[in-house]
Amino acid sequence: MEAIGLWYVFRPRSLLTFLAGVRKTPSFSGGYHSHSEIFPVVSFARIFNGAFPIMWTQIFVVTVFISIFIGIILDKVDKTLLAVAGAVILMLSGVLDFEGAVHAIDFDTIGLLLGMMVFVEGLTEVGIFKWISLQLGLITKGNPLTIFLLLGISTAILSAFLDNVTTVLILAPLMITLTQGIGLPPKIFLLFVIFMSNIGGAATMIGDPPNILIGSQVETLGFLDFLKFMTVPVLVSMGAVTLYLLAVKRDLVRSRNDQLSWLFTSSLMLSDIRHQARSYYLSQKVKIKAFLVFSFVILGFLLHPIIHVEAPVIAISGAVLLLLSFHKEIDLHHLFGRVEWHTLLFFAGLFIVVGALEEVGVLELLSHLLLSLTSDTLLLILLILWASAILSAIVDNIPFVAVMIPILKDLLAQEPFRSDPKSHLLWWALALGACFGGNGSMIGASANVVTIGIARAKGVHLSFIEFAKEALPVTLITIVISSFYLAILYWL
Repeated sequence: MEAIGLWYVFRPRSLLTFLAGVRKTPSFSGGYHSHSEIFPVVSFARIFNGAFPIMWTQIFVVTVFISIFIGIILDKVDKTLLAVAGAVILMLSGVLDFEGAVHAIDFDTIGLLLGMMVFVEGLTEVGIFKWISLQLGLITKGNPLTIFLLLGISTAILSAFLDNVTTVLILAPLMITLTQGIGLPPKIFLLFVIFMSNIGGAATMIGDPPNILIGSQVETLGFLDFLKFMTVPVLVSMGAVTLYLLAVKRDLVRSRNDQLSWLFTSSLMLSDIRHQARSYYLSQKVKIKAFLVFSFVILGFLLHPIIHVEAPVIAISGAVLLLLSFHKEIDLHHLFGRVEWHTLLFFAGLFIVVGALEEVGVLELLSHLLLSLTSDTLLLILLILWASAILSAIVDNIPFVAVMIPILKDLLAQEPFRSDPKSHLLWWALALGACFGGNGSMIGASANVVTIGIARAKGVHLSFIEFAKEALPVTLITIVISSFYLAILYWL
């Protein structure tokens, strides 16, 4: 570390301007550039053996971002409020003006999220998901192995096309009802739902927030690309995790046809589900309309490269079509009250903070740091994969992915990665690490937190240590599989 004295001449207009050290001057393009109002007379402090200069503005913006990150980890203040507060501080300080802040928001991501939220809430409102859960309950017939496999695989499939939280809200209560109904402890069954939710969500561009971020902000990637590159590791990971849990928990999922008490309790449970299914009427017309609208949305995503309609437009169109198709059945005020507006605000605030990091050059510094660590593409792919997985297990993976996207974009614009045809695998390393890493701890993904909350409300308590004991081997299995998969793709 080189220690160099700092001498500054400054003229702050306000305390906030002084702290941020920025002002705006006209650029040749007619816009404005933010740069330091604190002028270095002698030299800058340097880090990384003098390779990278650090400005006070950069320190200020990084401090704001780290404060948000720590606040999210501590979970004492709502993360939406933290992100919005950070964005406001950066605008007040002059790092970004209002126009720059709006420009930093990725409205493709916001639009895709909003469209899918309204779409899923609409399907929930008409009763499709409750009907599906009752049918799944009847199919299991109270068999532990069938319950385990059917609901686990159903979770993975639904998570590929719905958000993870919606999926576990549908299936976690059903899993508890079925397992308690046949006298089994539901913990390992619930954990399987969580694991399959995070694994299955990785399969498509709309299945998990990290994928939505990557798919919306990387112009070269679309819905079909996610299916092409993510399906294999997702399917292999699903199979490996299922076999692992069946092997280590085989006593909990084996059939108990020889026990009269089990036969009695399972018969009572199935009788109750049959009664609910009979009393819950959903017309064939509603099912067909819902299926057609759902098919329209998925087909739109699949045909995106041909029809050249952006993903958010497809999602919003599907939501509008669903609302028009069920305008008599859906209460719009109730539906829009259930949309997660706070999540959209969180993303907007986060985009502004990341935009500030990019504006002051912090992300460029980080990309140069990564380049200085290694110029080997495969090594960097594995580094991104494992770092994403570890961090996603510890903290919310959304801020991490939001920061990594512009860093990887900058890296891919430089040699040797620009001319390496395999460098696009960096995106899949980021997606796999962020999604699969969410299984690593109780707080690793929103689906984990929601499922644990549902379980506690029904008298099933899972401690952090209990979760980690089962989750860490599962996460390790999926990341090792992803490592081999990416290495094979690189060598082919």
